[in-house]
Amino acid sequence: MLPRMLSRTSPCARAAAGVVLAALVAAVATPRARAQDAPLDRERLKHLTAVCDEFARAAEAAEPDAAMRAVEQRAATIGIDTALVAPVVAKLVELRREHGPTLKPKGQAWFYDEKARRGLYMVAKGKKGGGLLLALHGGGEGQGDAGSAHGIWSTATAQGFTVVSPEVMKKVSSAWNEEAEERFVLDLVDAAQRTFEIDPLRICIAGHSMGGDGSWMIGGRNADLFAAASPLAGSVMPYMRPGTLNRLETPLADYQGLMEGVLPNLMHVPYHIHHSDDDRNEAVHPDDIATGLLGRLQKLFPGRYVFTYDRVKGNGHALPTDGVKPIVKWMAEQRRVTYPEEVVWETWWPWKRRMYWLGCDAPLPAWRFHARVLGENRIDVVATSKPQPGRTEPKTLPLRVYLAPELVDLDQPVKITSGDDVLFEGVVSRSLGALLETAGRRMDPTDVYPAYVDVTVPRRMWSDLWDPPK
Repeated sequence: MLPRMLSRTSPCARAAAGVVLAALVAAVATPRARAQDAPLDRERLKHLTAVCDEFARAAEAAEPDAAMRAVEQRAATIGIDTALVAPVVAKLVELRREHGPTLKPKGQAWFYDEKARRGLYMVAKGKKGGGLLLALHGGGEGQGDAGSAHGIWSTATAQGFTVVSPEVMKKVSSAWNEEAEERFVLDLVDAAQRTFEIDPLRICIAGHSMGGDGSWMIGGRNADLFAAASPLAGSVMPYMRPGTLNRLETPLADYQGLMEGVLPNLMHVPYHIHHSDDDRNEAVHPDDIATGLLGRLQKLFPGRYVFTYDRVKGNGHALPTDGVKPIVKWMAEQRRVTYPEEVVWETWWPWKRRMYWLGCDAPLPAWRFHARVLGENRIDVVATSKPQPGRTEPKTLPLRVYLAPELVDLDQPVKITSGDDVLFEGVVSRSLGALLETAGRRMDPTDVYPAYVDVTVPRRMWSDLWDPPK
């Protein structure tokens, strides 16, 4: 992750903080608050606010993730009354947006880390309260230019998007599939939300060529962040038979699969995919395989896995003949699904610790959790992991289940099962830690989970999600 830069609090932000503090005081004074969490006084309010402020300032630490996790762990034992959830979230999000890196409001060739001159990006400012579009460039060994993507996608401001076009820090083949580049992109999302008034339900990602690879990979691994994605002439990274390459003349028999942690996660993220049958720069085969698997998932999960595959003839490695304007218009109509009743999370990076309302402290690559809200305050979870060379698969997998009133009644007992096994049953307390881990991490007042339960899920034998149940 790139080094963090400090930001200053503006007079307007301080004034807004006073307004939110007043709201907190008012919430404490309500009869309901006194009855349920009696007595809630100003000292209690001061303590909650201080923890939120400490969490927000941790984003400016040398190791921000570790500093924020330390606060989260302490806050896990701090209960919070129902009446205080909304005002505390408002204060928490405000504080998070005050502390940490920001972006230049518009222009070209800025550096996220100005001191080291790393993390180049370009910005085209959109409508206040509009969406955010991350535009990923193409390239390869020794190649890659943020300006190429910015020239293609910056007109998305006409649809209200603020467009941020990053440039890879290490110009290698498939650079957007590298860990550092993915974390850079996610850092830019956070910084954009501190800089602009971004609608968190309208964050999208798109790109051409290697940027199409990134739209597949980053979009899939962080599906709970995005409203839509559009990979053009890109692909999910394929596993090839040893000695073969991803080329147009390579037979399909030499493709042994696609990288995990992408396709199964797309249950709630619509994709617009474009590829030409004669593309010699990026062979069409991985997109044919990926869309075939998504089609199988559509049949197994009706109403899920929405995608359009614009497979054309004779267009080579070019952009769509009608440009990207129709795609941008389509993306502008999409909204992120925040509280889905069914979730699939196939893990990859150990630091990606949450997907929708599922969490895991230290996931290994290719663990998969499939969870459903079944009604009557019951949640069922299936867990598995793909055997990896040199890795012993555990008999159970740890899982954190985040809970929100949009999914369950938090005032009644919640039952979490895995088939016939009861993993948890009881009333779950709301905690400040749960708010920090969800709305606080995302700086998102629409992504609020006031409680969570930690369970241990028995591991089942691996099968790909698109295989019909046995």
